[in-house]
Amino acid sequence: MSIAVNRARRLASQVGRTFPGTDLALWAAGATFFGVIGLVPLAMASLWMAGLLVGHDTVTSSMDTAISGLPSGHGTPEALRTLTSVALAMPWWQALVVLFPASLYGEGLRRAFVQLTPETDKLTGWRGRAGLLGVAAVAPFLVLAVLAFAPYVAPLYTGEGWSLVWGVFVGFHVVWIAVSTALVGAFGLIAPGRFGVKPLLAGAFGTGAILAGFLQGFLLFLAIPIEWSAPFGGLPIVGAVSALALWLYLIHILVLCGFRVTVYLNGVFTARDTSD
Repeated sequence: MSIAVNRARRLASQVGRTFPGTDLALWAAGATFFGVIGLVPLAMASLWMAGLLVGHDTVTSSMDTAISGLPSGHGTPEALRTLTSVALAMPWWQALVVLFPASLYGEGLRRAFVQLTPETDKLTGWRGRAGLLGVAAVAPFLVLAVLAFAPYVAPLYTGEGWSLVWGVFVGFHVVWIAVSTALVGAFGLIAPGRFGVKPLLAGAFGTGAILAGFLQGFLLFLAIPIEWSAPFGGLPIVGAVSALALWLYLIHILVLCGFRVTVYLNGVFTARDTSD
């Protein structure tokens, strides 16, 4: 255990010394802006494709089961049900249309990634959008994988004691695999440059583990009976959007830090392979 801790500390120290002198907060905020535009359309396209694969009724019932295990505050259940019903009701041409705003998220991520890598880049926006479409092709399967575990995990989240602990443990690993797979696509398809398999998997799954834990904390945040609109004069929409944007901003800081670790690991593995 101490060896693993020492290695983690050494890695953090080395990454910190090589971290580019860019404004991480600024680029995370930029990625968040594009995320606000593109994540909802991406989720809608993913749900639409999932409904096409397994049927609308299956997706709707699985989503209802998953929602039953979530905190009921802040209108989260109603928002997810509305998102699912609207996505499944889209005609095929509208599902294609929403891919355009969804692709903007890829542009935002690539522009942020460029700041954390020595790679030069051209046509940044278009390459980021094209890479996002590759991730979008896998996203429906990740959604279905998460929903497949809902009948088992959701009742555990509503329990107490060891039942809740086991539910958090299982839920963490399900989300970890899904998020890490998406990050493999983000780092491999959206980011500039090319990574080796080992650093790509290590960086994506390491970052995914942190994000999975962070998302478990978000569920706890949803359960806290605090009005998000309180700092904004009681305006519920402003409070909800601001709270969600803040969490999305923090997620992007973690993603960018994880990407920088991936860049560093790729350099280490490349140098090792060259010396061999």
